[in-house]
Amino acid sequence: MNRSSLISKKAVRVLGIAESFDLSRPRSVLVGTVMRSDWVMDGAAISYVSVGGRDATRAIIDIYSSLERSDVHLVMIDGCILSWYNVVDLDELRDSLGVPVMCISFEDVKGDAAGAIRKLFPDADERLALLEKLGRPAMIATPHGVVWIRSRGIDYRTAKTVIKRFQREGKRPEPIRVSKLVSSAVLRSLMESEQGKDINGR
Repeated sequence: MNRSSLISKKAVRVLGIAESFDLSRPRSVLVGTVMRSDWVMDGAAISYVSVGGRDATRAIIDIYSSLERSDVHLVMIDGCILSWYNVVDLDELRDSLGVPVMCISFEDVKGDAAGAIRKLFPDADERLALLEKLGRPAMIATPHGVVWIRSRGIDYRTAKTVIKRFQREGKRPEPIRVSKLVSSAVLRSLMESEQGKDINGR
């Protein structure tokens, strides 16, 4: 889809991806929500990502594929590094899905991700190569505050327009905000269920 149609189309559909995880669990809960630009939600899917693994990109592809939606125009992800340094490969996503993709950060990260990866993971070189390939984030000022994006298949002006179009109650665009709420609820339910089993000895 070209820039003009993404901006002018009345019912642009975005797949928003967000996760929730706990370091005590081996997998995070990853949720994808399809939402139109009039804020109507018309699709959702769940997958799981290994905490500290390297399968975040595949899990996002699985969510997109499971929805079987040819009308999704853009994928936006809550961050480029999921589930404790599980780095997303934006180039692979763009090539596999055939639609523009972006990951959005809502804080200016000051930490040394590369240093942490070197210290924590024996496969640091592969993770660092993905991290470097992401490139530096571009800063976007919105009416709700500043966000930072990395993207493929979409130019800066279009990305800014789409992000602002999907914002409603804060910096997080609605597809990401809703996916985050759902993933948090699913993770909480799973953890409470497991705690109940432990208490009952089952």
